[in-house]
Amino acid sequence: MVTISYSQIAMHNVRSIVHNCATPNRLSLINDWRDDNIQQPHQQFEALYEHAKFAQVELNQLIKKSALRTDCHAILPGQKSRIRAQQKITTELHGKSEALTDLVRGSIIATNIDDLIAAYDYLIQYTDVCGVKNRFSRPTDSGYRDIKLLIRLPNSHFIAEIQLHLKKIASIKNGVEHSIYEQIQKIERQAMTESRLLHELEQQKIKKLRQQSQHLYHRVWQHYMGNNCLAS
Repeated sequence: MVTISYSQIAMHNVRSIVHNCATPNRLSLINDWRDDNIQQPHQQFEALYEHAKFAQVELNQLIKKSALRTDCHAILPGQKSRIRAQQKITTELHGKSEALTDLVRGSIIATNIDDLIAAYDYLIQYTDVCGVKNRFSRPTDSGYRDIKLLIRLPNSHFIAEIQLHLKKIASIKNGVEHSIYEQIQKIERQAMTESRLLHELEQQKIKKLRQQSQHLYHRVWQHYMGNNCLAS
């Protein structure tokens, strides 16, 4: 039985996932970690937002190359909107523009777990990764799963976010679950804006919405797990 796991270590010591593990188990070997004091190269929002468009072009090229090398599909939504960026800085980042790490972002979508792991291995080996969040091992409250990487781009020195998705899970996220997510975010942001805890009725509504999402994601996750059991 393989018990190897990743720990939070310097990036030059990071190695790709052990390939003699059963495929579903290989995802569990990826631990969460994050470098200390990750900051964008600009503290003033206007400078940060202006330079982000060049960093987005740099990231797009990297994601396209990574997806091509690993039989995946690149999703390039462009940089976060000015309104959403400023809202997140105000409500979640205590006014610190340099802490906004998903202004420049993109995604890689895989049709199976093997290809997703291949994309992860490629990015770990060929980019300056400074943070990993594995939500396959620890899904969100709604049941959503992905891997989120923070990387430092070599030319612009921007911190950018790359999300690694499985296709069927991404389809739910961008489809029926998106409206559920927006309803939850609206409730939580309203309470945060008013500097208060959630009311009991708000908590109950969020719980019901998350249960709907959990059912959707659990059914699709079982599909992937079942396919991998058949292939092993």
